[in-house]
Amino acid sequence: MKAFLRAAGVLVLIVAAAVAVLAYTVTRRGLSARDEPSRVEVLLARGLRRLATPNEVRQMTNPVPLTDAVREEGMEHFADHCAVCHANDGSGETEIGRGLYPPAPD
Repeated sequence: MKAFLRAAGVLVLIVAAAVAVLAYTVTRRGLSARDEPSRVEVLLARGLRRLATPNEVRQMTNPVPLTDAVREEGMEHFADHCAVCHANDGSGETEIGRGLYPPAPD
């Protein structure tokens, strides 16, 4: 019983230390879309996104076969709805794209 309590106490201390480091990092830098995210923010966001996506969904493949017609339709959709920010080549070098922060991903 003593060993269990000791192990539980150590675990509580480790978790408390991790929470303290995270709290310090967040309060020191804050959470903002105007600054580059810290490594802690990136790690936390990616981890939470991974946890939010069920494993069977991550294993899925695209049910739409890649054909010339599908590719052409996708290119037309991108040109109509995405290129205004991302540019036709995906570079983001447009009047709107240059002003976005965080930058438009490719």
